[in-house]
Amino acid sequence: MTASFKELQLPGLECSTEDGIGWLYMNRAPVNAMDMDFLHAFAKAVQVARNDAEVRVVVIASKAKNFFSAGLDLKELDLMVDEGRADLLDQVFKDGIIRGMRTARKIFIALVGGHCLGGGLELALAADFRVGAQGKWQLGLPEVKLGGMPGGGGIQTLRRLIGQSRALRMAALGETMDPTRAHEYGILDALHPEEEAMREVTAFAAKFAQGAPQSIGAVKLALYEGMESTISEAMVLERQLYRAIMKSEDIKEGVAAFREKRVPKFTGR
Repeated sequence: MTASFKELQLPGLECSTEDGIGWLYMNRAPVNAMDMDFLHAFAKAVQVARNDAEVRVVVIASKAKNFFSAGLDLKELDLMVDEGRADLLDQVFKDGIIRGMRTARKIFIALVGGHCLGGGLELALAADFRVGAQGKWQLGLPEVKLGGMPGGGGIQTLRRLIGQSRALRMAALGETMDPTRAHEYGILDALHPEEEAMREVTAFAAKFAQGAPQSIGAVKLALYEGMESTISEAMVLERQLYRAIMKSEDIKEGVAAFREKRVPKFTGR
């Protein structure tokens, strides 16, 4: 029997669930650098969260002081001369984590309050929203300064957020920026004082946790899949999703609650 999200015990991660919010804390001191074991654990957490009905929205945060994540563990780079290991890392990071979050019919929110670099930023970009805490930290894709390049989908997701020219400059020059500039660019959807960020992200996540799970998931799927399709294909998908939602128990509950002037109790059925 698969463990629930809150029961997971994984290296470098702490998982809990409260009021429909799944809290996924990275806790790999000192900078949440990602090695293969950590990536496998994170992919496992994403998969379990996707399938756990108790989890309606996931917040990814960090317990490392001053860091969200510094990205790939440099020791891992030394091992990537082995093509098999490199392919496995690609599979786990891109498919298990990045695609796992993007295709989930649940909302993922990254709470970023410390340095968010390289693969750490790619992970945050894969979330549906990024909430920032003000502070003296930097965000960016600095891989070119080591003679490398971003490889976890960061270029593509960043381009969709901030446009081609800005994304090219950031990735090709390895430029980093402070949270204020990241918010101005639209990389961070919201930016709060450090002491208020946790309260704000909890309140934001609660809005999704209290909503109709199937409806929220369908909206996300329609949006993301539609971005990669023609307008005609996207309209067909949207209509298919709409028809499925119209047969759900939640829409009956939502309509009944509206008529009875009460708060709806959505079950995800």
